[in-house]
Amino acid sequence: MPPTIEPFYANLGREIRAARTQLGMSQEKLGSSLKPTLTRVSIANIEGGNQRVLVHTLVNIAAALKTDIVNILPKKTEEDVSAASAKIAAELASKLGISESKAKKMFAEKTEAL
Repeated sequence: MPPTIEPFYANLGREIRAARTQLGMSQEKLGSSLKPTLTRVSIANIEGGNQRVLVHTLVNIAAALKTDIVNILPKKTEEDVSAASAKIAAELASKLGISESKAKKMFAEKTEAL
C-alpha cells in the first residue's frame, strides 16, 4: 500500500511549485540555490507532498523564491475549518456523553463568542 500523502505537505508542495513556476525557475535551479543544496528529485518530492520539509529548508526555499515564507504556507479553507469543527464536535459528544447535534450546537456557541 503506498504511503498516504498528508494534506499539509501536499498543499505546501503546490504552493512551492506555483511560486517556482511563476519565477520560471526549474526544480534543479531551486534545489541548487539552497544551502545545503537539494537535488531536483528532492524538490519534486517536496512539491508532490511526498517529502517533509525541515523549517530551515522551508525558510531557504522561501528566500530562493524571493517571497515571504507565509506566502508558500498552505492556506486554511472553509472546508478545512468545517471538517476540523466536525471532528471536535464528535469528540465532545463522545467525551461528554451527549448527542453530536448537541455537541455541534455547544461548540458553535462557544466559538461564536471568540
